[in-house]
Amino acid sequence: MSLSQETKNIQSYIRDHKVSDISAKELSDFYIQLVDCLVDHNHQYYIEANPLISDKEYDELFDYLKKIEEIHPEIITSNSPTQGLVWQISTWFQQAKHSTKLMSLENTYNAQDLEQRDERAYKILTKINPEDKIHYSIEPKFDWLSVELLYKEWTLKQAITRGDGWVGEDITINMKTIKNIPQKLKYPIDVAVRGEILMPKSVWKDLNKEREEDGETPFANTRNAAAGSIKLLDSWEVARRWLVCYIYDILSWDKKTIEELWLPVFKRKKEADSIDAVIAICLDEKVKKELDAQDIEFDGLVIKIQNQQQRNDIGSTEHHPRRAVAYKFPAQLAATQVLSVDFQVGRTGIITPVANLEPIQLSGAKLQRVSLHNFDFIKEKDIHLHDRIRLQRSGEVIPYIVSVITNRRTGQEIQIDSPKHCPSCKEPVNNIDMHYYCTNAHCPEKTKQKIQHFVSKNCMDIQGIGESIVDILVDNNIVENIADIYKLNDNTLQMQLRRFPWFGDKKVSEINKGVEESKHKALRRLLNGLGIPHVGKKIAQDIASQMNDEWWIMKNVTNTEWLKSIYGIGEKTIENVRTYFEDKDNMAILEQLEAVGINMDPQKYNNYVDSDEAKGNFSITWTFDIPREKIAEYFQKNGYIFHESPIKTTDFILIGEKAGSKKNKAQELWITIYEWWESIIKEFPFLKTITTIDPKPQVQSLF
Repeated sequence: MSLSQETKNIQSYIRDHKVSDISAKELSDFYIQLVDCLVDHNHQYYIEANPLISDKEYDELFDYLKKIEEIHPEIITSNSPTQGLVWQISTWFQQAKHSTKLMSLENTYNAQDLEQRDERAYKILTKINPEDKIHYSIEPKFDWLSVELLYKEWTLKQAITRGDGWVGEDITINMKTIKNIPQKLKYPIDVAVRGEILMPKSVWKDLNKEREEDGETPFANTRNAAAGSIKLLDSWEVARRWLVCYIYDILSWDKKTIEELWLPVFKRKKEADSIDAVIAICLDEKVKKELDAQDIEFDGLVIKIQNQQQRNDIGSTEHHPRRAVAYKFPAQLAATQVLSVDFQVGRTGIITPVANLEPIQLSGAKLQRVSLHNFDFIKEKDIHLHDRIRLQRSGEVIPYIVSVITNRRTGQEIQIDSPKHCPSCKEPVNNIDMHYYCTNAHCPEKTKQKIQHFVSKNCMDIQGIGESIVDILVDNNIVENIADIYKLNDNTLQMQLRRFPWFGDKKVSEINKGVEESKHKALRRLLNGLGIPHVGKKIAQDIASQMNDEWWIMKNVTNTEWLKSIYGIGEKTIENVRTYFEDKDNMAILEQLEAVGINMDPQKYNNYVDSDEAKGNFSITWTFDIPREKIAEYFQKNGYIFHESPIKTTDFILIGEKAGSKKNKAQELWITIYEWWESIIKEFPFLKTITTIDPKPQVQSLF
């Protein structure tokens, strides 16, 4: 029996049986079954990074197990998850002991649970001081890979995953690829800190797009992507995953704050002076929307008691601290039906099955299609035509099939068969493992996908050429490759285009303008637009930034040693880049692009960025020793967009002396705040050179 089916059986049993009603013999058998089930789910979650059930479903099983063990302590086995979070340590990395036990937070899903926890806390604290009043802080909750970092005499010596709380895996070599974690602290001290390793949503989307193009199953969410990335054996591959880490606790040293040590903190926090105020924040839809707008994915809020003495007095259980609790946002799920399945051809030739759905509203969007990824995914989820399915929007963006509702089957469901011929050119397909490929170099759909990628917003950003226009251009043999796009500003061809639907004077003028403007875009956009496997926005920008002049792209990009010198580029990417630039047909297209005037100089058009490729949005308020205009200029030159006042899409704000209303607004919007110039320079090293440029005159006081 599969783990999914076994879990469903156990869930059904739990719904129908109270612990007190189960006979002794039946209880013993069921207890063993429940323990084994939870152990298997722990393995799926922590080792495989592929959870099969939601956190809430897991918590329901775990709570039922605890009830059994509370009533029947004689039955407890050593491998019960309550005795230690088993199966959280793999054999891929060396094991290492933590400096102190890393505990996990208890989860809560409703206001009643929060009220009960508040009552229990007051019972404990008022025995010590009857006048005690609890003040809370509320922070976004990460659901990622917890890690302990050990610094010796200010140098990062070891990074250990949480594991079972006592022992984890030594991932130091991979941790050192994470750019926002300092290799050295500001002070020569020994300290242990705890943080979370995570992957930004923008990186996750790019990575999944790449995996889809390679025929790999995409990561269901950012947590799975981060967990799967940090444990890769190839550190170069880890580096190109662009992970980040935020620190939230000092484990063994309390003389300095996290910020004073120059460690990265996700500075979004709200405060509340009562549990009612806490609940109001947890249930406020605006709070969730503001967090959804961030590039970091959150699955809830962490509610903490602020006063350190109260935190000490309230203590902890064997598994969880009482000073804090995690409020989990309700999962956004919806049920719908698979009506039909199409097969899409990507620009690399991989054929992807896509399900057409009975339309459903989910998280504010109308969903009608969802990717089935590949035939391994279809087999794993046991998806059939006409099945009822549970759908989730991962990261509030991408729809994802969580499971099939097997008890809704009627017998009319049909197996989904693999394609025998390309749905576009009708040529036979090649089958390699679970993937199916169209190898016809002139397949119309492959050509369309390549052109759509080239003209897209993240690449050459050619306005006016959408999917329907590309269809007309390719179907009528007007455009056969990406270089042919630049024929569209020929007057004779434009006269011919006006004979086709959609090509009025306004459209032709828009396309002509877009084509001409694209010749003056940064080289990184062209490198991304070429469609080289594993070369997306970030890798394209890194390659372009290391080029000296326009001849590099034509002659030197196949230099393996030079490519290896670029941070974050692994062997697979190097192989793909060299293969692309060694291909005669590809070089011929590049020569055509150069001939029509496409920018190939990495130094041109590179000072400022567009909104779609910006590293972040920032604002500045009040005074610094350096003019704010100069600070803003440096940020803009390094890929950031300036907001005069903080708004919802602002990522961070720099706060000078005597900050006022803008700081308050930033706090309301959960915007990251940087207040000390030293910490700002640490976070943004490119500002180091600004300190000697145009210093702001010091104003002398008359008193």
